Amino acid sequence: PWGSGRPGWHIECSVMSQKYLKTDTLDIHGGGRDLVFPHHENEIAQSEAATGKPFVRYWIHHGFLTINQEKMSKSLGNFFTIREVLAKYHPEAIRLFFLNHHYRSPVDFSDAALEEATNALEKVYLAFKRVQERGGDMRYPPSAETLKKEPLYQEIVGVEEKFKEAMNDDFNTALALGYIFGGIKAINVYLQQTDVNKGLLGWAAAKLKELGKILGIFQCDPADFLTRGVSLSKEEIEALIAERAEARKRRDFKTADAIRDKLREAGIILEDTPTG
Repeated sequence: PWGSGRPGWHIECSVMSQKYLKTDTLDIHGGGRDLVFPHHENEIAQSEAATGKPFVRYWIHHGFLTINQEKMSKSLGNFFTIREVLAKYHPEAIRLFFLNHHYRSPVDFSDAALEEATNALEKVYLAFKRVQERGGDMRYPPSAETLKKEPLYQEIVGVEEKFKEAMNDDFNTALALGYIFGGIKAINVYLQQTDVNKGLLGWAAAKLKELGKILGIFQCDPADFLTRGVSLSKEEIEALIAERAEARKRRDFKTADAIRDKLREAGIILEDTPTG
């Protein structure tokens, strides 16, 4: 058993790492908090006694996972597989949910929490889509010398620095994500301006996608992510949007709200912006 503390098992762990990883010292060793003693302490004692070298440089002991504040178990009927979760939620939403917690902290898994993570992702991809619509070119970064006085440029540079500091501080992904979302907010504020620097916009979005790639998120095409699960055709959506626009012109806000609700039920979030 993993946590039994049996000497034979711990020696076997050391032998396996030497055989398959070809090293006496591991960079990172993970496991639950309940394995600190006796399992991992025995591994250290026996491996280091045998090799005379440090067994592990960094120990990553994670918090426990609960389901709606209850321990996950088959007997309670709240046990499910990752395949079952993926059938309901986007992989990036699941990643974002876990990354919003420090790995040492306990995590309570619930549908409400996954919905919240999904909504947060939608806001990010909506910002990226708006960047594309305003002509943001992510292929050609602007000159740092010419844009260093731009507030958005300084904001995103600061986001990158703080992101790295958070990740270097015991993999503090929750704090790192907070800085990324601060960058998304800065982009949305910049998008409210009439005249925007397209190169700056593209660079800012690309930089946040680059940071997201480290965590395995924000890597989808914005249009693909935002239209997943939509039950209406493009023509039907555009017709409803046009109908709503006419209703707003007539100041028939009851009809306009009803159309927006219908679109929401179909998986379409409609937002009014200065550009349409």
